[in-house]
Parts: sequence; structure tokens; C-alpha cells
Amino acid sequence: MPSSTFVSERQTIRVRLDRFTIVLLGTIVVVLVFLEVVSRERFDSSSKVELRELSERAGVLAIRDSAASSDPHIVLLGNSLMLEGVEAPLLKAKIEPGYAPTTYFVLGTNYYDWFYGLKRLFAEGMRPRYIVLGLSPNQLATSEIRGDITAHYLIQQSDLFDLVRQSHMDATRACEFALAHYSEFYSIREVFRGYVMSRVFPSVADLLQNRYASFREPEVSDSVFKPLAAGRLAALDRLCKMYGAHFLFVVPPTYQKGEETIVEAGREGGVTVLLPVKRNEFDQSYYQKDGFHMNQKGAEIFTARVAAELNKELP
Repeated sequence: MPSSTFVSERQTIRVRLDRFTIVLLGTIVVVLVFLEVVSRERFDSSSKVELRELSERAGVLAIRDSAASSDPHIVLLGNSLMLEGVEAPLLKAKIEPGYAPTTYFVLGTNYYDWFYGLKRLFAEGMRPRYIVLGLSPNQLATSEIRGDITAHYLIQQSDLFDLVRQSHMDATRACEFALAHYSEFYSIREVFRGYVMSRVFPSVADLLQNRYASFREPEVSDSVFKPLAAGRLAALDRLCKMYGAHFLFVVPPTYQKGEETIVEAGREGGVTVLLPVKRNEFDQSYYQKDGFHMNQKGAEIFTARVAAELNKELP
């Protein structure tokens, strides 16, 4: 075979490979764009949890209290413990007239989710007079975050690196976290996978739920927990004061130890900590099957006591 013919065939193969690569990459881009568009259009409008969270988020972002505001807002933040434990209509009925309690509860969140989440909410214009954050002792102490959804919905771009460093992510996890900040599809992929699994294998979902009901997180030693709690309460307090908000922390009842340590750390640091229900005060009849979240019976008592504690602290 002449060398010129061989060279010509190699060039033809290269051109075909280049065209195949271009078509393949183009197809991948189209599919990714399609998934992103569908995620933005469908997830926010079809997920009941997401609809609630986005609605509550819009509500708190619209708050613009000033020193002269006649009805200052009390923004209650937290995760599923506060969502299940606080009955908003009852809270509004129990709070002294002249105050407007507003809730924003995001499932699965911990300390770092809310520290950086508050930074983003303040940066986007939220200005309430009072901030009340509710977390369990372990949720205040942990360095874990909700996951990639936090990157997309709670964290602003300028804080990505700080959160990656403070939550001790490796390089791979950090890249995934940064990508989730810009892509809604990537940020909700685990939620979507869990939804599909629960539909395809409902028995597996029930099994995991039963196992979670018997799971108990290990206790954090007091020698480690107290300085950690003091530092984190102080950081939240400083952040709120920068934007003219008064910060209060509330401990919802759980099996976890450490609520008295949080109260003591807050007292020493000048941060108001509310403890409406002590750890051993509620028996199992006040909780749901998981033994962690309050049922309606527990929620009614907890809500009434939160309102009573706030009425003592508010001017």
C-alpha cells in the first residue's frame, strides 16, 4: 500500500473520531442542560418539602425591620426538630401582640448550614429584629452539613471555600460541593435517588426508617462540647448583631445530652439560650415512632413553652 494512501486513511479516521467526539460531547451537553432545566422547573414546583422551604425563604427575605418598626419579626430557624416541634398558628397566638413570628425550617441542617445560611440571608437583604435558631446539642457540635442541597440553597459563593475547609472535605468532595452550588440537578441528585428507591423498593425504605428509629448518636464529651458550643453561639451572636438582629438559641427536647452545657455556655457568653423542655421531661408518648421528633402532643407543649420563654425575653 502506498504511503500516501496510508496517510490519507489515517487522516480520514482522525476526522471521523473528531466528529464522533464532537457529537458525543454535544449530546452530553444537551442532556445535562435538559436535566438542569427540568430540575429547576419541576423539582421546585413538585416537591412539597421544597415548595414549603422556598415559600418560607421568600417570606423571611422580605422582612425589613427597623428600629421604628411597629411589629418586629421573630424569625425561627431550624431543621425537622423545629418543623415537627413548633406549631406556627399556636405560636402566633401565644406570642405577645406586636410581634410577628415567622418560620424557615430546612430539613437535615446543622450548625454550619445555618451559620453560612444566615450570612447569605443577611447578604440578600433579610433584616428581622430577632433570630431564634433551634438545634439539638449534637447538631450544634457537628461539623457535618446537610449535603449538596446546602451548597445550592443556603451558601453564597464567597463562603464555599471557608465551608469546605471547616467541614474538612477532601478534594473530590469539595469539587462536588462547588458544582452543586451552580447546578440544581447536581445538588438534588441524592434526593431524587432516594425518591426513586422508595418507589421501586418501598420495603427497603421502611427497613431504613426502622433502623433510623433505633439509632442513637454518640454523646459528645463535656470537655470538648462546652468550648465548642460557646464559640459557635458567640459566632452566631456576632453575625446577627452585625445586621441589627438580636440572637436567641433554643434547644428542642431529644435524647441527646448537653442542653445544660449549652445554657451555661450561653450565660457565660451573654447569649440567650432557651430550654423550654428538659431532656428527660418527655417520655416516649411525646415523640413519634423514631423517638427523636415530637408528635402533636409534644409539639403543643413545646410551642407553648417557647412562646412563654420568648415573652419573658422580648421587651
